[in-house]
Amino acid sequence: MVIDEEDQKGRIIISLKQLQMDLAWERVRQIQAEDLAVRGTIQSSNRGGVMVTVEALRAFLPFSHTTPGKEMDHWVGKELPLKFIELDEEQNRIVVSNRKALGENRVELGIGSVVIGTIQSVKPYGAFVDIGGGLNGLLHISQVSNERITALNTVLHPGDKLKVMILSQDRERSRVSLSTKKLEPTPGDMLRNPALVFEKADEMARSFRQRIAQAEAASQAQEAKLEDSSFGLSLDFLTSSGGIGTNGSNSLTDRNAVLHPL
Repeated sequence: MVIDEEDQKGRIIISLKQLQMDLAWERVRQIQAEDLAVRGTIQSSNRGGVMVTVEALRAFLPFSHTTPGKEMDHWVGKELPLKFIELDEEQNRIVVSNRKALGENRVELGIGSVVIGTIQSVKPYGAFVDIGGGLNGLLHISQVSNERITALNTVLHPGDKLKVMILSQDRERSRVSLSTKKLEPTPGDMLRNPALVFEKADEMARSFRQRIAQAEAASQAQEAKLEDSSFGLSLDFLTSSGGIGTNGSNSLTDRNAVLHPL
């Protein structure tokens, strides 16, 4: 792109960077118009959010538009899915959202499913684990092992890869609870033999899901049994009180019939 037709020495000044910037703005306008998600790289963080590079342009990602649980200081240099929420070329201002990009594309994770994650940071109360798709989960210290842990940073370290089980997911608040305790073949394996936990994770998860299914089936059967018993008791009460089957009356619509709440 020609930016100065002639300088004092008679040279024409051109700029490749300006041309690239114009093309980049054209791309992001088209992406926003089509409401598409893009990948952006986190460059730095401040009190209000983080600066990211998207399509060779700098953009601002407010903390209010990030996924809760992410320690952004540990995400510098990493990529996130983003959507544009504000473009102002005159002011050179771009605002993006990670939550908007995830909200429409995230797959609901089933309770008891197993995923491979990478530990991003370790805190005294638990570890934040990247489980893919820009989603972070919390592996609470109480869910790491069946044996008590006094210092979590002696067991887990940033960068460690491990298999984790999904305990719960709050889609609205973008929160996921994880467990490795449920995947231990024997109590304490996460402390003594984490490789075995990784190897047996899928097998242990299947067993966990079977136990959950059996417990739910037993609970439903018990509820049905209690409902039948309650109905039988109601009929017994009505009969004994003269509301049904006495004095020639056999209808629940009889004015003397009483339905007693048990």
